[in-house]
Amino acid sequence: MSVIKAHTVSFQGVDAVNIEVQIHISRGLPAFNIVGLPDKTIGESKERIRAALQSIGFALPAKRIIINMSPADIPKEGNHYDLPITIGIMAALEIIPEHVCSNWIIMGELGLDGSIINVKGSIIASLHAKSNNKGIICPAECGPECKFATDIPVIAAGHLIQIINHFNGTQVCKEPEKMQILETENSLDFKDVKGHESIKRALEIAAAGRHHALLIGSPGAGKSMLSSRISTILPDMEISEAIEVYKIYSMSNISNQSFSLKNRPFRSPHHNSSLSAMVGGGYKCKPGEISLAHNGVLFMDELSLWKSDVLNGIREALESGKINISRANSKIEYPSSFHLIAAMNPCSCGNAYDIKNICSKFPKCHQDYISKIPGPIWDRFGIIISVPKLAPWELSSSKSKSKSSFEMKESIKKAIDFQKSRYKDCKFKFNHDINSSEIKMLNITESAIDCLNIISEKRGVSSRRYYNTLKIARTIADLDQSESVETLHMKESISYCLVNQVVNIK
Repeated sequence: MSVIKAHTVSFQGVDAVNIEVQIHISRGLPAFNIVGLPDKTIGESKERIRAALQSIGFALPAKRIIINMSPADIPKEGNHYDLPITIGIMAALEIIPEHVCSNWIIMGELGLDGSIINVKGSIIASLHAKSNNKGIICPAECGPECKFATDIPVIAAGHLIQIINHFNGTQVCKEPEKMQILETENSLDFKDVKGHESIKRALEIAAAGRHHALLIGSPGAGKSMLSSRISTILPDMEISEAIEVYKIYSMSNISNQSFSLKNRPFRSPHHNSSLSAMVGGGYKCKPGEISLAHNGVLFMDELSLWKSDVLNGIREALESGKINISRANSKIEYPSSFHLIAAMNPCSCGNAYDIKNICSKFPKCHQDYISKIPGPIWDRFGIIISVPKLAPWELSSSKSKSKSSFEMKESIKKAIDFQKSRYKDCKFKFNHDINSSEIKMLNITESAIDCLNIISEKRGVSSRRYYNTLKIARTIADLDQSESVETLHMKESISYCLVNQVVNIK
């Protein structure tokens, strides 16, 4: 008999590659073989398919069944191949029309009772189907996810019987509802933090221009408390950004967990995390924390306790906004454009900044502790600021009214809109991403440049930190809705940026 061809996908990072599932049933000794570099999960699908067909009243014929997944040189892995193989077999047995196999991208895992089980990566498959002018057949749970990303025909079935009846005209599978964008409530707010107004200002600037920031202070100073609230002042994600993030979460198999398509991701991994946990990798090249923080915030607490190979490993992503993972059998690229916020103690005991409790080993312990962080990482922090530890009576007596997260968010939105209008013809949209060759776009006055040049010559700063100071000054001007960067903006920027590798104590 002729070969029946069904279509599905293989995932390579957050992209999909078309896979043609070829089904051939012929006379010969009864056999059921799957070829084309399948993994063990696909090899075991033979028993799931056999049991699922028997549960709905069909049986595999006593013939030789060969399933070839083409291209044969691409490794196939995952549980979503069950359904395309089954639909191809049913088309070969004339249980359903043959056109089902040619007009649809098919994915789904089968239960032994014929139920169709949720699989990962459905949003990526639906985007691939749209680019190939096909519809998609997927599990019922994946339907809203597929419908959210595209407007293609979607058949979201919960059982094999539904697919058979739909294509034989005895039942109609309704189009699934589009997944709704919901905003999760965040109980954190900057107005609840007493004092630390200068730190809040620094984080507001960092969020407005997407500048990486490092907070240094004694234990209990409020570094983590302040950093955890930065997600509350970031602007909501656009639809295109939400789809990018959801594709990564879908491949990580955590898309069905509590995840908002409106609020930006906030990831805070432990400092003992391995290199593969941070940048991605492992047996199946899963995305790491820097990719899960794409279009959001990566918070690295206790920065000096992180392994040096991990710190050096994220440098590529900080510059390029993506990470390449190479293994013996694959090479995967994941997007990882994240906003880095870090915090650390000034020394191992944490008392280097506490004049009353300063340890006997100061300043050597402070310098040794700070030097654990590689120099190139220091240079990538646009804002480095000391967080003072406030006394309990200072906190209780503080009556000044702080800006709320909502007020800061509105101010940041205006600053970002200011940047978007300035960079509308460029590939980038944030001040942090501007190249040194395009620095004239920042519109900095001569007096502001002279101010920076004088101080830079005295302190001997690196070229990267020099340009970071210019970019932050531009962000400060954007928050003030100023067309040009004035000397006042530059002086404030200098207070955040011109810090030597070993942070001195005043």
